[in-house]
Formats: sequence, C-alpha cells, structure tokens
Amino acid sequence: MTMLPRALFLMPPAERAPMGRREAAPAASGHAFPIVNNESTVDDLQAIVAAGTAVIGLAGCRKGADIQRLATLLSVAEAQAGRADGETRILALTDGILPAPAAPEGFAGKSPRLSALVWDRLALENALATATRRLQDGTWTVAFATARAAVLLAAAAGGIPAYDCACDLAGNSFQRDCETSRNEGFYGRIATDAAQAAVIDATYPRG
Repeated sequence: MTMLPRALFLMPPAERAPMGRREAAPAASGHAFPIVNNESTVDDLQAIVAAGTAVIGLAGCRKGADIQRLATLLSVAEAQAGRADGETRILALTDGILPAPAAPEGFAGKSPRLSALVWDRLALENALATATRRLQDGTWTVAFATARAAVLLAAAAGGIPAYDCACDLAGNSFQRDCETSRNEGFYGRIATDAAQAAVIDATYPRG
C-alpha cells in the first residue's frame, strides 16, 4: 500500500459545496484528493472511481457507520468501473465530536479502506459558531483542544494516522506549530499552499 503524504491539500472552505461531491484544490505535489460527504451517492462516486482516484475524503465523519456506508458505495462504484474491490482508500474528515475511542460506534475495525483521520477544525468552528478557538498565547481553548485530542485518540485506537488541521500561521510560527503537532502525535497536516507543504514534508517525518 502506498504511504500517505504528510501534507494534504483541500478545497478552500468558502468554495466547498454543501452536498455531494466536493473537489480538492489542485496541487503541484499531487497530494490533493476529492471530497464527498454523507449525502453522496453511487452516482457521485462513479466519476471519481473511474478516474482512478486512489484516496477519497469523507467530510462530516463522526462514527464508524459513516465509513461503512461509504465503503459499501465505493464497492459498487469500483465494480461498475472495473476496478478491484477495496482499491479506493478513505480519509475521514471529522470535527472531533466523536464516540469514545474503544466504543462500538467508533472507527476501529469498521473498514480496511479507512487510512487516516483528519481534524477538520473549520467544521468544528461551524458547530461552535460563537466559540473562541485559540487563546492569546496560541493554545487551543478547551473545546477545540478536546476535539483535537479526540481525533488523535480515535486514530490510535483504529491503528491509523491522524492529520492536524490547516493553520493560518507562516514562517517560524508555522514551523513551531508543526513541530508541536508532530510531537503530540500527528502524522501530517492540511496545507494551504506549496510553502506550507514543504515545511510539513520536512517537519513531520521522524528520524
């Protein structure tokens, strides 16, 4: 199985469609991937699978049943496209409002397609519209820190990597934030541009 990249590119939030298929932003690194959600159908997946997409993102993911549903639809789409069953992997984008890591509703053992969890901070901001996300010293407020930790723990319980959210910092501040994220256990993170991707690719791998 091909290793996942450390830096992922997603469509800017303002351009995300509310339903069905959502395209990933183009990236020179080739790490962009298409995004669907829990309302997507086999028809939405057919073109993605037929194009030979290796990895697909599932937005709005909160429980293992979300993964199982998409895995079932992907099996149908793969059969229609003449691709091998299970060939398309899933990245679960989640706001971090999750069941306990070992709960039956969690992600562990739900599908071999599930390759990573991605913390979608923007989705949590939508869920907590009036909440402050960071304190003046840059640390996360309680709700955001808890959701972020939940993603790490759920990924660990499922034996898969976790990706940190996109960050609006730059330069040395972004470098330090990536180092902290890596040391906390994240495998990689969402990048917003090629400069961030270069920092992520250099920072997250451990020696």
